[in-house]
Amino acid sequence: MKKYLLLPAMAVCCLTAAAQDFDNTPTIELKKNDFRFTVGARMMADVAYYHSDFTPLKSGGSLSDARIRTSFAYKDWYFYADFGFGGGKFSQKNIFAQWSRTNLKGATNYVKAGYYNDPGSMARNTSLASYHFISRPGCTMALGIGRELGISYKIQNKSFFLNQGISTDHAYNEQTAGFDGIAVSGRWLYRPVNDARNTFHIGVNARFAHNGNGKVVNNVLQRTLTLGQAMETYVDGTQDLVSAELPWANNVINVGAEVLYKNPKFFARGEFLWKHVTKSRDSYSLFEDAQDNIDCWGTYEAWLAANPLRNNNFYGGYVELGYKIFGDPYTYNDSEAVLGGFSGKSLEIVARYNYTGLNDIVDGEYYSAGRDQYYPAGYMQDYPFASSSVGGGNVNSVTVGLNFSFNKYIQVMADYTYSHLDRDKLPYDRNFHSVQGRVQFTF
Repeated sequence: MKKYLLLPAMAVCCLTAAAQDFDNTPTIELKKNDFRFTVGARMMADVAYYHSDFTPLKSGGSLSDARIRTSFAYKDWYFYADFGFGGGKFSQKNIFAQWSRTNLKGATNYVKAGYYNDPGSMARNTSLASYHFISRPGCTMALGIGRELGISYKIQNKSFFLNQGISTDHAYNEQTAGFDGIAVSGRWLYRPVNDARNTFHIGVNARFAHNGNGKVVNNVLQRTLTLGQAMETYVDGTQDLVSAELPWANNVINVGAEVLYKNPKFFARGEFLWKHVTKSRDSYSLFEDAQDNIDCWGTYEAWLAANPLRNNNFYGGYVELGYKIFGDPYTYNDSEAVLGGFSGKSLEIVARYNYTGLNDIVDGEYYSAGRDQYYPAGYMQDYPFASSSVGGGNVNSVTVGLNFSFNKYIQVMADYTYSHLDRDKLPYDRNFHSVQGRVQFTF
């Protein structure tokens, strides 16, 4: 009995020192009656070389991810904790409790509470350890949703997958003013084909969030939403090239569609994502505050005309393909509705196209590089005008890759990515090339 107490205690010590739910088999697994305890870990080390037109990316190596995780299962209950310390920084990952039970008709019901991935997109709910590219698609990082604190209900069988929940609208408890917002979201799939060899699913996802976090500007709460992505790499993860800051964000609506097909030797999957951001502010209080300076405007209508407020729309999508040259067949995880990772010695080739659109520019406006802002056609540059245009950048990316796993514990990956950027703020930054490699251990 002592060994069943000692090993959980060892895991707790590891977790307090440092440590996404990954599906590779852990090294330590203890079972006794209705009790099951596991301890596992993973490490990802990347190397990358970049070539760009103007702004350089920092080539080199990176400890992209390092994790320690533990889980405990007892009858219908499952508890999971996963913490990371990649890049030398501690970060909290998934930590949740889940109850599940299968009914007489073969459908499994789940109730989950804690801190974990939003039910949203397929890519964001696929563990990076099981992903077939070094990075997830850029559009899912810019427009998708990550981990949140919440509770969800899921029911699934061979043909259907329905997952929905309620959560806070951002990670952790980071609001500086105001209150923590709220979000409701879900992912709903139909699987007309789902057997040992072939799987085909098609579905949609949606999310509504009220943005609650913000800062006080001139005695008015300003809520800001920031969107961005790296150039599908982790060695230089800067989001300065493709990013948008949206002050006065109020409500955020995400809508997406997805499709997946796999057989033993081939997979194809893709998603489309659309994000709608509404704006709201106390305009009159800001107008009154402006009366104490040179830009007093005189009338409220003149102030509104010079400080327009407009809702924004952004969209993106990706398509991924993979072919298994040799090795164990591709697998599909019914309970999470995602493609599985490697389970043995395998070699595959993969390809991806991604589009991220963070430009939402008012027709007829032009960009002034000297002022770093947009102006209506015909206006003088000195005219004090706050444009509602957003020039976060549109990027098209193509990736080809080759992946080899020695066994279920160690895998090497190589990717080449070409990205073309269209952003008024960065007129000389157009073409980006990256060659990347990864060694991944699961132990």
